[in-house]
Amino acid sequence: MPEFLRRLYRAILLPAFGVALLAFMWAAVAYQVRQEKMTARHEAVLHSQSLSRTLAEHTNHLLRQTDHATQLFKLKYEETDGRLRLAEFARKNGLLDSLLPTKLDLPMAILNHEGLVIDSMNGYFAPDLKQTAFFKSHITNPADVSLVSTPVVDSRTKKWQIQISRRLNNPNGSFAGVILVMMDPAYFVEDYDRLNVEPGGAVMLLSRENGMSSARIDDQIIISDSIDFSVAQASSTQPADELLLKRPFDAIDRVYGYTEMPRYLLMAVVGIPSDAAMTRFDRRRSTYYGATLVASALVLLFVYLLVQQAHRLRRTASMVIEAQLMLRAAADASLDAVYLLKACRMRGAHREILDFTIADLNERAAQLIGFRSEQIKGKRLIEVMPELHSEGFVDKFRHVLESRQPTQEEIEVNFLPNRDVHWLHHQIVPITDGVAVNVRDITSRKETELAMRKNQAELAAVNDASPLGLIRADATGHCTYVNRTFELITGVSRDEALGDAWMRAVHPHDRAVLKAALKHMAQTRAPYQDTLRCVHPDGMIVWVSFKIAAMVVDGKVYGYVGTVDDITHVRKSVMALRESEARLRTIADTLPAMVAYIDAEQVYRFHNLAYEREFNRTGTTVLGRTILETMGPERHAFLEPYVQRVLAGETLTFEEDDTSDTTERTFEVVYIPQMDEESTKVIGFHVMRQDISSQKREKLRLLRLSQVDALTGLTNRAGFLQKLHDAMIGARANGNLMAVMYMDIDRFKPVNDTYGHGVGDALLKAFSARLTHTMRASDTIARLGGDEFTIVMDRIHRIDDASALAAKIVAAMQTEFDLDGTVVSISTSIGLTFYRDEELSPAELLNRADVLLYEAKQAGRNTFRSGPAIPPPTSNAA
Repeated sequence: MPEFLRRLYRAILLPAFGVALLAFMWAAVAYQVRQEKMTARHEAVLHSQSLSRTLAEHTNHLLRQTDHATQLFKLKYEETDGRLRLAEFARKNGLLDSLLPTKLDLPMAILNHEGLVIDSMNGYFAPDLKQTAFFKSHITNPADVSLVSTPVVDSRTKKWQIQISRRLNNPNGSFAGVILVMMDPAYFVEDYDRLNVEPGGAVMLLSRENGMSSARIDDQIIISDSIDFSVAQASSTQPADELLLKRPFDAIDRVYGYTEMPRYLLMAVVGIPSDAAMTRFDRRRSTYYGATLVASALVLLFVYLLVQQAHRLRRTASMVIEAQLMLRAAADASLDAVYLLKACRMRGAHREILDFTIADLNERAAQLIGFRSEQIKGKRLIEVMPELHSEGFVDKFRHVLESRQPTQEEIEVNFLPNRDVHWLHHQIVPITDGVAVNVRDITSRKETELAMRKNQAELAAVNDASPLGLIRADATGHCTYVNRTFELITGVSRDEALGDAWMRAVHPHDRAVLKAALKHMAQTRAPYQDTLRCVHPDGMIVWVSFKIAAMVVDGKVYGYVGTVDDITHVRKSVMALRESEARLRTIADTLPAMVAYIDAEQVYRFHNLAYEREFNRTGTTVLGRTILETMGPERHAFLEPYVQRVLAGETLTFEEDDTSDTTERTFEVVYIPQMDEESTKVIGFHVMRQDISSQKREKLRLLRLSQVDALTGLTNRAGFLQKLHDAMIGARANGNLMAVMYMDIDRFKPVNDTYGHGVGDALLKAFSARLTHTMRASDTIARLGGDEFTIVMDRIHRIDDASALAAKIVAAMQTEFDLDGTVVSISTSIGLTFYRDEELSPAELLNRADVLLYEAKQAGRNTFRSGPAIPPPTSNAA
């Protein structure tokens, strides 16, 4: 029974091994095919995602440019006080062509403040859009921001548009209307030159807002609301971030990738046909399976041959055992290949050696030349391996045998059947009528040595290719190596740099500092870094950054390594930047206006000298402090609304009154927002403050002069009309009673004609003075021209109070006027009217007083007439 089991074991061992090998090989191929399929699909997803990013970038760019076009229209519209129209804005080589391609004839419309379309082009718009959500949003939101939506334009054709709108303002900031731009998403998916999609590929743009999609497949445009996707979870069959189609819309299977566009509520999707994406994988799979079939056939053949060979080996087992016993001593004594060669001589008197016969050899020796020992034992070398003759080995054996001098050497061979053996160490020793040859495979050691030399060469090449100059020194500080970059930077060759000569490259003024630093580093072992100057042989100065560190092993310094970096251009750039900053600072400091920059956290990050002088006057430090800390609570409360508006993106100009000092001052302040690189967010704002106190005082002085009568010093006609207008508004708002007197000088013309204009002017000034002393301080007295005067009496309690003052004026003017010796007698006539809350203009009220003056003249002059009767307020009557 044990013998049967041994035979069975020997019989099934090789077939079982073959079956296991085939199973493993097919399993490995199946695993590899599955992995490559996953990889191919993942690459297809990455490719489709790359194409979708290209589509998204192109779409984002055009939408941003369209957004900028609406902002540009808003600016020009408000600059022209609402007169700008779309035809002028979109004319050839006009404002719109500077932002968008000329082939884009975008539908555009202008809506007025009631939502009515007042101008449109390139498309149809409903005439009344006041009930739309975007229009209502612009009415309630004064911010200068655009609204993006994707409405369905035609429910029958499923056509939809990307809609961009922006609020338009009147000069006073009130709502003026909306600029509306529509963009067909089909324009974006038609751009095949950018996307390079395979035939049958799908390019889509999906709306996150209404679920609509616009797609292009080859030359076909599809607009639908039923195309829906879901994002795949990573698995063995689906890569992460792949977009899966929930319901097929055609017969082509595709691999989809996507890119989100959250700003516009869109998603760019590109689908690559699965057949095109997996073509290379299908070819590789066929290759793998074909190669596996061939390998399986070879394995089966190899197993069959092994079974046959095992059968032959069992038949010659006794012969092999005997041969192994004969060679055991040599095989056990050495791991090398051992050959015992007997000389084959020519017959005759000379007995010249023609060849050698293999008398004995170990199995390692037989394997080295590609045979088994029993196959070549007793055969001549010319029969076994003719290359030994052609390569000169037989001559060496003959020389050793004849000279009786052993020899050994290392040789490179390329004729052995075992191609893994390239280098041999062989020793030839003479024996009786022959030689013993001991051969050792030293390929591994030689390859290691070659690899070390290659590594050294590669390291030298890498060092020479480094942008940094490299230097190595021994423990005594003598240079042992520099790379090519060191030569180029310093102008010192490698041979010249060895030893201490490399120090000649350092500028003479820097050598003492460098030597002291190196000596200190040898004691402290701390890395050293400094900026030095190198002098080329031609006298050129090169600035370098020099770094060096000690190489320490087991607490002992065995050398140093250092780097040299050419920073000449960097230093020049830094110096140029500093000079530029100094020039900008000088310009800013020479400006008379106060200039500053404040970040989004309301912290001062920059200010010029004028700003510093203004706030250092009170001992306040500005830089790094907030507006509240710098200005104080009271002024900060005034400035805070303006700060919030500029941080929202609005450019502002306003006046600020400063009462913190003994003298009240007025500043004109300009706030300019600073946007980020994408122009989407305010990161701070610039401040310009200029003291306009003197200009404002001068303006007020000129305004007062323009409203004063030059002869009498009373208010002139312009000042009177402004006062009358303001008084009527106050009376109408508060229900107060006011009065207006219209008077002239009786018999003024005879005085002027009799005594001349000088006396006439003196009479006018004396009349004005007496009139001023008669009236209340709160009343406004004006000379309209000639001898006509008016009085505005606001906030009187009763009609009788005004009548009493009118009678007092008439009585006062009856007294004679002594004009530098000329005595004249005159009188005055007055028309007195009243006003509370009537719908009456200032001109109509003044005309009423003029009519009453005429009635006083008709009554014989030197009197007044009043009217009409003004009823008391309703609340008082009640």
